[in-house]
Amino acid sequence: MEPQAPQDPAAQPELAERVARLEAQVAWLLQRQQAPPTQAPVPQAAPATRPLPRPVVRPAVPRKEISPVVWIAGIAASIFLLGTIFFFRWAIQQGWVGAELRFVLGLLVGGAIAAFAAKLILGDSHRLGVALLLAGLGTLQFTFRAGAMEYHFYAAPLGLAATALVTLLAGGLAARGRSGGALTVALVSGLVAPLVFSQGGHHEVALAVYLAVLMAAALAVPYLARTGGSWHGARWTALVGVWLLLLPACLDVMKGDAATLALLLVLHLVLAGLWAWLPGTEERPGTPTVLWLVASILATSYGWLVWKRMDLAVETFALPVLLVAALNLALVQPLRHRMGGRCADWGLLALIAGHLALAVPVALAWAWVGPLWGAFALGLAWASLKAEKGDFAEEATALRWLAAALALATTLRWAFHGLDGLLFSSHGYTPLLNPAFAEGALASAAWWLLTRRGGPLGLISFMALQVTANVTLAFEAARLVQRLQAPARPGLGYGPSRAASIAMTLVWALSGAWQWMRGLGQRDEARRALMIAGYAWMGIASFKLIAADLDHADTPLRALAFLGVGAIGMAAAILANRSRSGEAS
Repeated sequence: MEPQAPQDPAAQPELAERVARLEAQVAWLLQRQQAPPTQAPVPQAAPATRPLPRPVVRPAVPRKEISPVVWIAGIAASIFLLGTIFFFRWAIQQGWVGAELRFVLGLLVGGAIAAFAAKLILGDSHRLGVALLLAGLGTLQFTFRAGAMEYHFYAAPLGLAATALVTLLAGGLAARGRSGGALTVALVSGLVAPLVFSQGGHHEVALAVYLAVLMAAALAVPYLARTGGSWHGARWTALVGVWLLLLPACLDVMKGDAATLALLLVLHLVLAGLWAWLPGTEERPGTPTVLWLVASILATSYGWLVWKRMDLAVETFALPVLLVAALNLALVQPLRHRMGGRCADWGLLALIAGHLALAVPVALAWAWVGPLWGAFALGLAWASLKAEKGDFAEEATALRWLAAALALATTLRWAFHGLDGLLFSSHGYTPLLNPAFAEGALASAAWWLLTRRGGPLGLISFMALQVTANVTLAFEAARLVQRLQAPARPGLGYGPSRAASIAMTLVWALSGAWQWMRGLGQRDEARRALMIAGYAWMGIASFKLIAADLDHADTPLRALAFLGVGAIGMAAAILANRSRSGEAS
C-alpha cells in the first residue's frame, strides 16, 4: 500500500478558522497579563454572631522568693545575739566585766550593728539589712532594760523612752529607704518595749497613750515615703500587735480610768483606719477592707468590756454600736473615691448590717442576739456568692470567712440554748417559736450557702450543716411531741419523754434515708458526701433506737418505732431501685 500524502491545511477552512480563534485567545491572555490588575469587589460576608466578652482575669501577684542569703543572715544574727548574751553572762560570772562596762559595750555593739544595717538598707541589700537591724535593735533594747532593771542606772520609764527614741530612728530609716521590712522591725521593737519594761500595777491609760503615739509616729513613715500599699507585714503587725496589747488593758482597767480608755479606743480605731488605707497604687483591693473589718470588730468588742467596767446600763451600749454603723456608712463614698471603685462596699455594708443586727438585741433582749447573728451570717454568705460572680473575688473570700466565723458563733450559742432547753427545761420553749430553733435554722441556712463554694471551707460547712440541721429538726420534733402529749409525760427526771426521744430517732432516720437517696442522683464528691452522711444518720438512728429508745419503752411505742424505721428503709430501697432502673433505661 502506498502512504497517503499529507493534506494541505489551507484546503481545510474549518481547521484554519479554529487555529485563528486559538491565536486570538492567546493574544487576549497576553494582553490581560500585561494590564494592571483591577480590584474585584469583595463580597460581603454574612454578619457573624458577636462573641461574648471574655471574663476579666486579674494577673496573680508574683510571689517574691526569699533568697537563701536572707535566711542565713537571719539565723546568723540570732546566733550572734545568743552568743553575745552567753558570752557576757560567762564574763560576768568570771568577774571580768563590770556593770558600767557591760552597759557601754551593749550600746556600742547594738549601735554598730544598727548602723551597718542602715548602710545595707540604704544600699542594695535590703533584706540582709533588715535582718541585722532586728539584731541591733534587740541588743539595744536588752541593754536599756539591763540599765534600768538590773543596774539601776536610771528609772524604767527613761529606758522605755530610750527604746522609743531608737524605734523612731528605725522608722526614719524605713521612710528614707522605703523599706516595709525595716518598718515591721521598728514596730516589733516598739510593741515589745512595754512588756520588757513592765513593772506591774494599773497603767492601762499610759499604755494606750504610748501605743497611740507609737502608731501615729510609725504611720508617718508610709505617708512621708508615699508608699506602703504592699507593706502587708507592717500593716498586720501594727493592727494585731496594738489590739493584743489593748485587750488586757480593757480587762483590767479601773473604773475611774474606764472613760478615758474608751476615748482612747476611739482614737485607736481612727489610727487603724489610717493604717488600713495607706497611700500607694500597688495595694490589693481586699487587704484594706479586711484590716478595717478586723479593727471595727475588735473595737466594738473592747468597747463592750470598757462599757461594763463603767457600770453603765447594758441597753445603752446600743448607742456606740449605732455610731460605729453610721461611721461605716459615712465611709462608703470617700472610699469609693480613694480606691477608685466599689471594692470596699461589700465589707462596709457587712459591717453596717452586723452592727445594726447587734444593736437591736442589745437594746431589747440578749436572748435574741443568737438569731440576729445567724441572720447576719446568712446575709454575709449570700453576699459572698454575689460578690464572687462579679469582680470582687478577694472581697468574696473575706466575706465568706466572716460568714463562717459568725455561723460558728451562732452554732455554739445554739448548742447551749438547744441542749439547755431540751434536757433541763424541756417545757420552757414553744416548738418552732423559740430562739434556739431560730439560731439553728439560720445557722443551717448559712452553712448550706457556704457549702456551695466547695474547698476545705465547703467541707467544714457541710459537716457543720449536718449537725445543726439534723439536731435542730430532731429537737423541735421532740418538743412538738412532748407538748402534744396530754398529760405531759416527762422523762426520767430530766430530758425528753420516751415518745419525744423516739420522734428524734425517726427524724434522723428519715434525714439519713433522704440524703442517701439524693446522693444516688449526684456525681463525684457530692454523691460520696451525701451517701456517707445518709449512712451515718441512719446508723445513728438505728443505734439510738436499739440502745436507748426501746430500753424501757412501752409496747405500742416499740411497735411504732420499728414500723417507722422499717417503712423508711423499704421506701428508700424502692426509690433506689426505681432510680437505678431509670438510669439503666
